[in-house]
Amino acid sequence: MNISISHQDDTLTVRLDGTMDYTVTSQMNGLITDINSITASRVVFDLAKVGRVDSVGLGMLHLAKDEIVGKGRRLTLRGAAGNVRRLFELTDGDSSFDFE
Repeated sequence: MNISISHQDDTLTVRLDGTMDYTVTSQMNGLITDINSITASRVVFDLAKVGRVDSVGLGMLHLAKDEIVGKGRRLTLRGAAGNVRRLFELTDGDSSFDFE
């Protein structure tokens, strides 16, 4: 999975591209560490180019949310569509996360 981070004003945008599955665990852990080192009150995960999320990927998003929200920040998911959005609906993630 490719990850890019941009920071503008008080918003940190993380663009994810690829598949979020068990193979991205260490990448996501590193991403969470990177996010914690950047000052921003809002974090946006752009999932528009994510084609698939499995249970491990979903768990990593929940872990990221817990870290971000635990630091008093707001997390928003953007661009989740198709099967990715459906996964959130099936797992009640649509009520756990804020979506754009």
